[in-house]
Amino acid sequence: MREPVNVAVVGSGVVGLAVAVELLHRGLDVTVVGPRTGTHRGQGTRAAGAMLSTFSELEPHHDAQRAGMVTAERLAAHNAYPAWLERIEAMGGGTVQAPSGTWVLAPAGRRSCLDPIAAAARAAGHSVEEHDASSIPALRAPASSAGALWLPTEARVDSAALMEALSRAVEQHPRATWVSQSATAVSAGTVACTEGEAVRAREVVLAAGCGIPALLPEHGRPLGMPPILAGRGVSARLNAPAMELEHVVRTPNAAFACGTHLVPRTDGTLYLGGTNRLTLDADHDQPPGLDEVAVLATDSAALLDPRLKAATLKDTRTGLRPYTLDHLPLIGRTGEPSILLATATYRCGVLLAPRLAELVADEITEPGSLDTHPYRAQRPMPAPHIDDVLAQGAAQGMLEHLLQAGGHLSLSQQAEFAAFTTLALRALLGEDSKAGVAMRRLWERAPVIEAVPSLFALARRMEVLR
Repeated sequence: MREPVNVAVVGSGVVGLAVAVELLHRGLDVTVVGPRTGTHRGQGTRAAGAMLSTFSELEPHHDAQRAGMVTAERLAAHNAYPAWLERIEAMGGGTVQAPSGTWVLAPAGRRSCLDPIAAAARAAGHSVEEHDASSIPALRAPASSAGALWLPTEARVDSAALMEALSRAVEQHPRATWVSQSATAVSAGTVACTEGEAVRAREVVLAAGCGIPALLPEHGRPLGMPPILAGRGVSARLNAPAMELEHVVRTPNAAFACGTHLVPRTDGTLYLGGTNRLTLDADHDQPPGLDEVAVLATDSAALLDPRLKAATLKDTRTGLRPYTLDHLPLIGRTGEPSILLATATYRCGVLLAPRLAELVADEITEPGSLDTHPYRAQRPMPAPHIDDVLAQGAAQGMLEHLLQAGGHLSLSQQAEFAAFTTLALRALLGEDSKAGVAMRRLWERAPVIEAVPSLFALARRMEVLR
């Protein structure tokens, strides 16, 4: 058994390696536990489009106070990025580019979705321009598009290049050790690994995303850890020689996901994303479903550029995004002070990585520094009521989910459906019928807006079984 190190970091995704880099920079000895090479199936980082979405994730129904706090944290990460990439390079990781510029394209009927994005950018002193959709270079946007925003400061990185640079920076550091095995269990001061090795450390940072609950007794409940849910995302890489995009092009958030988006890659391919589906049994080995790929293909051609129908598929990726009931990251100490969390970044892990690494390192070097931070791991997190979730746009999101892959309803029909959905969900969750009981059980496991499609599907299955 190795001698105890200052900190063991469990997880070799972007957040885990960012924490390791920050702790090494501060002079601590660090052991990383997690695969160095391989397919990394299900890892959110390696399946990510890696858009640094400082503003473009905002939605019209977001609470103003919460949106301000979230944007402030994303801005802090945005401001930290240049120096962070320089540090990775100085540690021997190599150069990682972060080209700036994002177009947000509003589909027909969704012009208002651009307003909170533009307002937040202007309030932060960042440039934003309003354009016709036809102004987006190298794109043939559908004629029905409602408009576009140009965000010149919102950047992107190549997730594969970033991960390779982070990995090299950690591997080469004299105070770093990398145990290229998966963790199987974690307790105070000890990390058990798949090949029987045990890593001892004074403090352990859990950055293994959706895999964290399985590492802890009773899924972390004795540590006061809230549930960590998984959002399953499918993406693809395309060869599309006729489309020489220089910048990210995306739609606003829709269907409980971050909209449809194209991200140019350094190898000349286009990254196409992305879906988002709640999964209660996270299976890292499950390949993309045909319906998920169909949503990508159909929506990209219908919402972004019809020429995408002629693109060829290079490969597909599946990633599991960890998130909490309140959709905010979890960082800092658990009920066992020597075990810390750095996870639940949902769709913003690549952007937030340097910021969360700095905060976690602050807590390790100055205990108590996260006691009042909104991301602290031991914050109150009551389960939301169904009415609160419906007020967040659940009915509209369900409609968008159903209309993926080419569905269509008139605007008046969409409004009627959304109103009916709200009433129906309230009624069914209050029923004492078999369907009502089953839906309440599902809701108790995952009381989040992303559960709405699963509630719909469950109601249909219960009706078939009657």
